[in-house]
Amino acid sequence: MNSGFLKKFRWLESGVSRHSLDRPSFLRRSKECRDTPPFILTILFLNLFVPFAFGGSKIFNPPVPMVVAVPVANVRAKPIPHSGKYENDPLQETQVEKGEPVLVYEKNGNWYRIEAPEQQEFTHHSNWEGYPGWVEAGALTKDLSQHHRLKLLDLPENDLRKKIMDEASLHLGSPYLWGGRSLHDPKNNKVATGVDCSGLINWSFRQVGRFIPRDAHEQYLRARPVEPIQLKPADLIFLADEKNPQKIIHVALFAGGDEIIEAPQSGEKVRKISGLEKFGKQISLFKNGENVGGKVIYFGTFLTEGQ
Repeated sequence: MNSGFLKKFRWLESGVSRHSLDRPSFLRRSKECRDTPPFILTILFLNLFVPFAFGGSKIFNPPVPMVVAVPVANVRAKPIPHSGKYENDPLQETQVEKGEPVLVYEKNGNWYRIEAPEQQEFTHHSNWEGYPGWVEAGALTKDLSQHHRLKLLDLPENDLRKKIMDEASLHLGSPYLWGGRSLHDPKNNKVATGVDCSGLINWSFRQVGRFIPRDAHEQYLRARPVEPIQLKPADLIFLADEKNPQKIIHVALFAGGDEIIEAPQSGEKVRKISGLEKFGKQISLFKNGENVGGKVIYFGTFLTEGQ
């Protein structure tokens, strides 16, 4: 195994950690199986023991480095395919794109349990780590030469901000995809493509070589707070529910003036909209932590002068 690959991606604060996703419920039902009819036992045998006997499930310790070999692959909470529909899907975690590195911890049938180290995440295990989940095995390759190493663009701050906004603008008019983190491709009939609110932010920063957290709450945790009067293009606007003001549920990009770019919700498209139209008040007139329409609004940035 290429130990250098593993070492290269152990830049997360707490290091790379293994994940233990829930096992199917029938693994915890030994008592019920005592009086189970023979044909049910046969089904259980075929589903549980045969895969192990023929290499259907295997743990990798240490994990195996691989690379995404298809344009876009879904990362699932459980080894169940995406429906391909643009609707809320609680099993959809995120997406990985061609050339992106992953660490493989387990193989189960035609699925790999992976970690995506370039997508930082905290909520799953209360620990900073790469995004965990399941990816179809055919989407990955052991050919590490296919790893696409993103270059950190060395640009003046204003140029960098403009570049991020240009990348975000490529998504305008694209459908919102729950757990999406890819540029919408209507010709791709294998995988639904698009972005959710935080996927839009993460993807846009990634194009300039900045690896920021994947989800809105984690982006808020890592961003530096700023006041709305200080906002510049490519800074972030966060929203939380007033009943739980410490949990971020939405994020948008400040586009300059009184405009933002956001992926609103399922059934809608990525759009540019004014603060006055969205919030009923110009963005510059807000304060951090102010209540607006049942939401609490915050402001932050990943960019600083001289970066």
